[in-house]
Amino acid sequence: MTDAPRLAPLPAGERTKEQQQLLDLANSELNIFTTLARNPSLFKEFLRFAGRLLYRSSLPADVRETLILRTAYRCGADYEWSHHVEIGRQAGLTDDVITALGTDEDTSLLARAADQLTSAHELDDETWSALRELFDEQQMIELCMLVGDYVMIAGVLKSLRVPLEDGLPAPQWRS
Repeated sequence: MTDAPRLAPLPAGERTKEQQQLLDLANSELNIFTTLARNPSLFKEFLRFAGRLLYRSSLPADVRETLILRTAYRCGADYEWSHHVEIGRQAGLTDDVITALGTDEDTSLLARAADQLTSAHELDDETWSALRELFDEQQMIELCMLVGDYVMIAGVLKSLRVPLEDGLPAPQWRS
């Protein structure tokens, strides 16, 4: 198997006006965006939904990033992991916490929740009850949708073989 992109990021000179407007809206030239821009109607909706979960989350930033990093690890999603390590640090996660999330050793409540949602696609009663002590009903819905969204993104990015940007390190589990 090759790691070559199945759909390469769309170069600036090949973009339609609509594609460029969407990338301007995203305010980014990251490979995820320049690849997904190949389908402008889906990309537009993706930006709204993913942007809501990432930038306007009702979950605390460290919780959000813990769930995203653990989901990336469980899905073997190099692209997600590599980008969210820095976002996680900005959210207050320490390197020790980030490293633990990329192993099978982390059994914290949030790691357990992400593990269950990525494998069985359901939280067990014990995990649900423990999470409900910390989060309200709207946050519980968002928590489940956040993990589900990043599972979907992992599958898309891996299937399209979206490449990491130059200079971005591969996840530690690939080292």
